[in-house]
Amino acid sequence: MKRRHLLLFPLIALFAACKPAADSESNADSGKIRILATFLPVHAHTASIAGDRAIVESLISGDTGAHDFSPRPADMQRIAQADVLVFNGAGMEPYLDDLIKQAAKKDLKKVDLSKGIKLLENTEALDHDHDHDHDHHDHGDHNPHFWLDPILAIQQAETLRDALIAADPQGASTYQENAASYIAKLRELDTAFLEILGPLPFKKLVTFHDAFPYLAKRYQLENIGYISRFPERDPAPAELAALIDRIRAADVKILFAETGYEPALLQRVATETGAKVSTLDTLEVGELGPDAYLNGMRKNLETLRTAFAE
Repeated sequence: MKRRHLLLFPLIALFAACKPAADSESNADSGKIRILATFLPVHAHTASIAGDRAIVESLISGDTGAHDFSPRPADMQRIAQADVLVFNGAGMEPYLDDLIKQAAKKDLKKVDLSKGIKLLENTEALDHDHDHDHDHHDHGDHNPHFWLDPILAIQQAETLRDALIAADPQGASTYQENAASYIAKLRELDTAFLEILGPLPFKKLVTFHDAFPYLAKRYQLENIGYISRFPERDPAPAELAALIDRIRAADVKILFAETGYEPALLQRVATETGAKVSTLDTLEVGELGPDAYLNGMRKNLETLRTAFAE
C-alpha cells in the first residue's frame, strides 16, 4: 500500500491553494450537511437515504474503479468540505486514513458500512501462493465485496440511517422514511434473486476476481474459482492451470468476466475449456445515482438467470 500513500503527500501544497474555494462553496450551501461517499454502491445507498436533506458527493467518479483510484487535489478538497464520510470498509478504501489525516475536519463523522457485517475470509480457491509480494490493493484477511449481497446491503443501509440520524438529528424523520423505502426495495431485490435463481439446477460460478463469495453464499451458487484474487495481478501459470482443471472437472459451461476489467485472460480460459463468457458487474464503475445499486444488481440477476438457464 505504500505506493498509494506516497501519492498523497505531493497533493498537500496544491490542496492548500484550493481551500478558500472550498470554504466559499460550503458557505453557499449552508443549512445542509455535506456527505462524501467513497464509490458507486456506497454513494447509491447514501443518496437514497439522505435524499434532499443533504449534499451527497462521491469521492470516486463513476468511470474510475475502486481498485484503480489514486487521490487528486480535488479529492483533498472534497474531504475538507465533508461533514460525514461514508465508506464501505473492510479494507476496500486503504487510501482514506491519509486523506483524512491531511485534509478532513477534526469533527468529521466517519461511517464504516462494514460495521456489524459478518465478513468472509479471503478465499484461496485456487491455492494461491501467499509468498508473492502483496499488491497495494490487497484488502487484508477479509473479503470486502459484501455489498453484492442484497441482505448485507440492507445492513449497510440500516447502519447508514442510524449514523445520519446521529449526525443530523433534525433530519431523523427524513432519514427514517427514506431508509424504509430503500430497504423495502432491497428486500424485493432479494426476493427476486431467491425466486429466479432458486429453481435453477446448475449454478457454478467462475469469475474474473474474488468479488462474489457473499452473493454465492446467499443464493447457494457453487463458487468454483476465479482468475485472480486481485484485478491488478495476473495468476501464475500453475494457478491458471489449476483453474482450468477445476473448470473441466466441474463441467462449467460459462465464465463471468467483470465490467471495467480486460476480459482477454478469462476469454483464453474459456477457449481452453470450451466455456462461454458472460459479464457480471461488481458495481464499482458506472453512472452514479440513488438507483445505481438496485439497477446494477437487477442486471446481474438477469445475467445469472440467462447464463445458468443455458
